Amino acid sequence: MFSILNEIEDTSTKSTTSVVTASVGTSASIYLLVAVTGYLTFGDHVVGNIVSQYIPSVSSTIGKAAIVVLVIFSYPLQVHPCRASLDAVLKWRPVSVSRSSSPVIGSPSRNSLLGHSGGAAARRTEMSETRFAALTTVIIVFSYIVAMTVSSLERVLAYVGSTGSTSISFILPGLFYYKISSPDSPLHQKLMKEDDDQDDYESDDDSGHLRAGSWVGKWKSRNYQRMMLRRASLGLAIYGACVMVTCLITNTYFIAGH
Repeated sequence: MFSILNEIEDTSTKSTTSVVTASVGTSASIYLLVAVTGYLTFGDHVVGNIVSQYIPSVSSTIGKAAIVVLVIFSYPLQVHPCRASLDAVLKWRPVSVSRSSSPVIGSPSRNSLLGHSGGAAARRTEMSETRFAALTTVIIVFSYIVAMTVSSLERVLAYVGSTGSTSISFILPGLFYYKISSPDSPLHQKLMKEDDDQDDYESDDDSGHLRAGSWVGKWKSRNYQRMMLRRASLGLAIYGACVMVTCLITNTYFIAGH
């Protein structure tokens, strides 16, 4: 996702949403088409690798070739964010609040959101060639070992779906929002900046005639919404963890045993 944001020309919310909607919608349509046609063809006897069930023909050969092309091009695309994520995890250090700049009286959005040493920070985030080669080698060797050890595509897809899909869809988004929406988080001011700017804009439109009671009511309502969203995000993460555990137990004791 971050790689896409770095490459597209228009990084606005509308453009980003359209890219995500188009990609996810296309993938979901293809998956749905394969799932429905496979079930209509084989019924309850369908297996994980549905292409292997079709008799040898031109159509099945094209499908197998498409899978080969998919693996060839998707592997480097998946290694790129995996390497960047591992590098970010290895470089991560807890942020010290005491190192922040001197407090400014007023709204948190008035504080600077960027550090004063942007050039030095950018140089520190660059990945060295040695680290690049080491991380790439580890990823390739580990994936090769998994590919040579596991022979069931159905089992691989089952465990990847149990862990990766639930983490990306439920657990990580909920935990991320719960973390950055904490009042003690240094990133909390970024979430408040847009609301503060909107309040300033509305105050300018009203030319100073906005009543104090109305402003206090909006402030309380907004804080209540933030609190409910924070609780909902934690609930989403807990729900995702329950789904992941349930899927892992099902895959381990039912699919593996079968």
